[in-house]
Amino acid sequence: MKLKVKELGAIKEGVIDLSKSLNVFCGPNGTGKTYMAYAIYGLFKKQFIVGSDEVLMRHLVDNHVFNYEIDFVKLNKYRQNLLKEFKDDFDSLFGIGDNLAKEYFSRTELFFEESDDEYRARILNSEFEVNLDVRKTKIKVLKKEGDGFLTLDIDDNTFSNDEMSPLSLLIPSSLFFLLAVYPISNSYILPVERNSIYTFNKELSLSKQEAVDHFHAMTGKNKVDRFELLFKKTTRYPLPIKDGLLIADDLSEYKKTTSEYFDFASEIENELLHGKVQITNEGDIQFRPDKAPKRHLPIHMTASVIKSLASLVIYLKHIARKNDLIIIDEPEINLHPDNQIILTRLLARLINKGFRLLISTHSDYVVREINNLIMLSNSKTKLNDFQKVYGYKEDEFIDKDMVDVYFFNYPKKKTSNKQVIIEKLNVLASGFEIPSVNEAIEKQNLIAEELYYALKYSADE
Repeated sequence: MKLKVKELGAIKEGVIDLSKSLNVFCGPNGTGKTYMAYAIYGLFKKQFIVGSDEVLMRHLVDNHVFNYEIDFVKLNKYRQNLLKEFKDDFDSLFGIGDNLAKEYFSRTELFFEESDDEYRARILNSEFEVNLDVRKTKIKVLKKEGDGFLTLDIDDNTFSNDEMSPLSLLIPSSLFFLLAVYPISNSYILPVERNSIYTFNKELSLSKQEAVDHFHAMTGKNKVDRFELLFKKTTRYPLPIKDGLLIADDLSEYKKTTSEYFDFASEIENELLHGKVQITNEGDIQFRPDKAPKRHLPIHMTASVIKSLASLVIYLKHIARKNDLIIIDEPEINLHPDNQIILTRLLARLINKGFRLLISTHSDYVVREINNLIMLSNSKTKLNDFQKVYGYKEDEFIDKDMVDVYFFNYPKKKTSNKQVIIEKLNVLASGFEIPSVNEAIEKQNLIAEELYYALKYSADE
């Protein structure tokens, strides 16, 4: 699935292929990488009701299994409405007022870069099995290659007749959304502000901030309609921050659910954090170091690497689902170069467990290690020899055909109205190069070399 964007902040235009296992955003600061990441995240959080389907519910209640025909005419209309509804919510996405959203994004356009026929063919040729959780009712969705229908299997142990009415609305909507954004099931983001979310979530609590907003509105000079105030959207935080705070506010509930990727989260703890990230019964985050297992540190007293990666660990332990898109803005934040390399290898293992990954990075260490993992995927590489010498695991590789790299930069010909063009870089069997990073390194090396020889020869004099 390809998403095309025009006139998004500094970005003039670009196309991102979200069917890839790994998308890498790179380029100078201020070129729209975070805007693009936010837009992709927000799109996969947008869902709306398509209407009740009594026939579907009657068959599920009576038989627990139902073959659900895919209506591509309605589905194509849903996809277009999804983009329209999403654009109308840019104020919530970026945490700004409605007037500013109209001013900044009035010319923004988003498209699915495929025709209706191409989309139909892609879905018909697809094969997948997805577990939906709709108001705690579990539904297994099976799609076989070539079939124009989905086989639904409802879990009788989780179904309640009291939920019939809402489920008749929510299940069809969930199926439409599943097909509209296939092959991605959900999105999860680690923004650059992730260090602060769990550290200051009590102070930043959404319910507390909304109460403050309402207090100021009610005690201000301007008259406020109480009914309008009740349903007023808060735009204090961008959507990724808001969603992170909502999770932080409800950790005691998330703790009750164990993801199938809990063990992989433990691998991250063992190899990178050297301790356990835990949720208390009160919903607070604590860290138990391996070297002092009886000590439980509150998150604000831990090292920056733990603050930076705690949200990823919590997600993998309690929230993650197969085919999720994980977006990480600057995974290298607060990490020493050796830990940047370890994290990159762990991210490769994430990809090979069925996740899709989108990262925005300025780190030469991260890029070099991705290139090493691409070279390891080559069939000509004697993987066993490299595993022994450099400690690579069997699933620490990245297929170059499943990687896209996008360079965000202003055009070389500067004009009075220059805008960023998203350029897709070549990914070879040996990896890829980021022009702006290479230029900075070469310039620094040149300066260091000239200073070294100047110092050496002046000392000889």
